[in-house]
Amino acid sequence: MEPEYLENLLAPLPFPVTFVCRDRKRWSDLFAASESSIPHPDEIYDRIIGNQDCWIVLTYLHLKRRGLNVYLSDFFLPGKICVATSLDFGIKDRTFSSFVVGCRSDGPQPTLCDLAIVQNQVNVESETDFFIPHWCQPGLIPRNQSRGNRIENIVFKGSESNLYEAFRSQEFMGELEQLGVKFKIHSFQENQPLKWHDYSDADLVLAVRDLTEKDALVKPASKLVNAWIAGVPALLGPEPAFQQIMRSQLDYFEVKTPQDALNVIQKLKANPNLYQQIIINGQKRAEEYSVDNVAQKWQNVLATSVPQSYIRWSKSNQLSKISTFILRAFQQKIAVARADYHRTHGYRPVSNRMT
Repeated sequence: MEPEYLENLLAPLPFPVTFVCRDRKRWSDLFAASESSIPHPDEIYDRIIGNQDCWIVLTYLHLKRRGLNVYLSDFFLPGKICVATSLDFGIKDRTFSSFVVGCRSDGPQPTLCDLAIVQNQVNVESETDFFIPHWCQPGLIPRNQSRGNRIENIVFKGSESNLYEAFRSQEFMGELEQLGVKFKIHSFQENQPLKWHDYSDADLVLAVRDLTEKDALVKPASKLVNAWIAGVPALLGPEPAFQQIMRSQLDYFEVKTPQDALNVIQKLKANPNLYQQIIINGQKRAEEYSVDNVAQKWQNVLATSVPQSYIRWSKSNQLSKISTFILRAFQQKIAVARADYHRTHGYRPVSNRMT
């Protein structure tokens, strides 16, 4: 019997696809769930936190609920198409017996994988790389429309360590107070629920990281897309992912310093019409990144490029697969070392310094 909860159905895949979630204990309820009891991601938004949650669990749920022949496992199935985050397995897992589609996230180039899903267009470096936007925040509560043009709360959502220290200073907080604005940092707090999904009282979003230029190349545009969906104007750092999808001055404000942010706030307070135009523009831009559209992109890749490569891979013998894996293992060590280096060494545009 066809489950009633399924959303807009997508065309089935040529081959079944297994999503590999290594944390079976944490997601035991999902592994035990029948097809008729697959939860809606919005119902478990507070559990979608880490890399594996966002790329494996969330993708599996969205695709399963749209009728695709996808499955969940805590190990790689020999001879099958397996999707896993490249940060959650390594050389010791010896995955050469499976056709692996790796979700790169913000990690090093996933050379162990047969194909890679990347979240930044810059990371499409070969015919084996495919760009798919990051899913929007599940359970997202948009800004309360009754707030109108008020600018009283500016919010940051994420790990506080990822917010450039100048924006955490008492001086910046004091300047905001003089403008009648409070800065709310929604980060990890012991015994406190995360509020990454709740934009109901947000009037502006701020997100500025002091990344090296190389490290910024692997980051997604999630902060901007979530702000569009939430109906909240965004003040963001100079990251490539944001710049790639910018089409007009109404999309977001690029800032590097607290003074940049203060200038934007003053501008918007003095021009309520501009504030509303930004919200309306964001709602239009958000349509491109709806769950249905991102799910369709996943279906397109899993139904075309993946099976084509999988068929070729299936025809190769085991010795060939092992030889290829050994070569990739050496490449992986180089990729990891390179990523580690560039994460800490290089020019940082926000702080204008070399490290």
